[in-house]
Amino acid sequence: MTADIHTARCLCGKITLEATGPAKYTEYCHCKWCQQVSGSAFLPLVIFAPEQVRVTSGTLSHYDSSPGCHRGFCPDCGSTMSFQSERSFDIALGVMDKPEDFPAHQHIWVKSKISHVTIVDDLPKYDEGAS
Repeated sequence: MTADIHTARCLCGKITLEATGPAKYTEYCHCKWCQQVSGSAFLPLVIFAPEQVRVTSGTLSHYDSSPGCHRGFCPDCGSTMSFQSERSFDIALGVMDKPEDFPAHQHIWVKSKISHVTIVDDLPKYDEGAS
């Protein structure tokens, strides 16, 4: 039996990622940093273990947004690609080649959500990060 292989790519196609096996979960992050890095009200992220993901072409540039947390992006087109820590390698849902394969499981950092954004689904909501 072969493992699932999921691919992602930036807007210009110079950076490609490959994740092997099932994702742990998918979440909508409403923290201010994710708002700023995405230019949007929240950032959907697909969560994998670090050993499941590899860069298959190009080189991610990184911005260290907080201690031990690295935000990966394409240095050419600027696409937000990832959020990495020693616990996980999160890939931005919008750069996944098949984003529909990753339904959301939760909302995190809802205490930081933009006030006029209304969450209308029944997914679990956490004021900060989920446990």
